[in-house]
Amino acid sequence: MKTDAPPSLAARTADRLRSWIAASGLVSGTRLPPEHELMARLDVSRTVLREAVAGLRAQGELTSRRGSGVFVARMADDGGIRVREEGEAVNPHAILNLLEVRLALEVEAAGLAARRRSASDLARIEAEFSGMEAARTRDELVARDFSFHLAIAAATGNPQFIYVIRQVGDRAFPRERGWATPPANGERYAEMRLREHQSILRGISERDAVFARDAMRHHILASAQRFRAAIEANS
Repeated sequence: MKTDAPPSLAARTADRLRSWIAASGLVSGTRLPPEHELMARLDVSRTVLREAVAGLRAQGELTSRRGSGVFVARMADDGGIRVREEGEAVNPHAILNLLEVRLALEVEAAGLAARRRSASDLARIEAEFSGMEAARTRDELVARDFSFHLAIAAATGNPQFIYVIRQVGDRAFPRERGWATPPANGERYAEMRLREHQSILRGISERDAVFARDAMRHHILASAQRFRAAIEANS
């Protein structure tokens, strides 16, 4: 019985490049960094990088402009899944619904990241966690929180996790002032949030998929519980 051949280095590099583009938030029309920077970032030769770029160009995801470089032609989620409807950003019940979607999606992402993450993936997740520790405002903490989750999505090696989490996640990280954590509980809230993320980071760092999944599940369920309490406090 024949088995499918593993993907080539160029194909794997194309997936990693696609993941990096999505995680970096590059939109259509954005120019990619110079070739030597991408070679260093992806740790591949010029030949492999050019094969990967050619493959993404053939799929319509990248485009080359003579004398100008390589540009993002379209995001892979253009015209794809749409889970955010107008008005959800100010609808607390819609945010709770999206937290349920995150629970289903990100628990598995954490487990995959624990098994598949590279040293550079781990370094990026650690850097985002350090950014959370250094955050001085709620908005900065939320932004770093979202980047932390995107870094985990990238570490799965499956760019589809990034695309979906980017669509779901930015609305499902409660930040609206009407349901914000009361100022008196701000420090305790930040400490709990950091401890939860530190547990997720530990599981991924130690390549313990079970621990990483459990830590992510606990974090998202706790987030939903805190958000429900905030809604009740403001109702």
